[in-house]
Amino acid sequence: MASLKSHISVKILDDLGVTASAPYYITVDDTQTVASINVLIQDIITDLDAITDGQILSVSLDVDVPLPTVKTAPVTGAEVERGGLFNWSQANVKYKFGILVPAFKKSLIVDGKINLSDAAVIAWNDLMSTIGGHVDWISTGGNLLSAFTDALLVFRKHRKAESRRSYEV
Repeated sequence: MASLKSHISVKILDDLGVTASAPYYITVDDTQTVASINVLIQDIITDLDAITDGQILSVSLDVDVPLPTVKTAPVTGAEVERGGLFNWSQANVKYKFGILVPAFKKSLIVDGKINLSDAAVIAWNDLMSTIGGHVDWISTGGNLLSAFTDALLVFRKHRKAESRRSYEV
């Protein structure tokens, strides 16, 4: 049994319409099921509700998951502003939902476009199109992602973070 560092974030509304978020730091036994962890969190929230006058609006759980073997440093020239946006159709709605990959790999860009025939890109799309099993991919609205539609190269500014770390004059 290993313990995973986690935190519960609770959003609480007061009578004036002001919301506050309160983090509660915990460890989670990695042998527990999501259902059993959910029961424990429900108990915590029930006890919290008994000692607050505010309305509990939402609860989320963040679990620190150990990393598999990945790069130990960014590749020279990697920029999180350069991203690959993979668009998916959604079940029950006509709108696309985009999945962003920050610092998209330069070698996977051919003629200013994402190389959709590259084995790594195909593997990513295959993973994202797997429905069922242990994970279902959904949009922020909770709709199942149905099918890959297109991919494009995008640039998203991170000016504050970049200005704190940049040494260019």
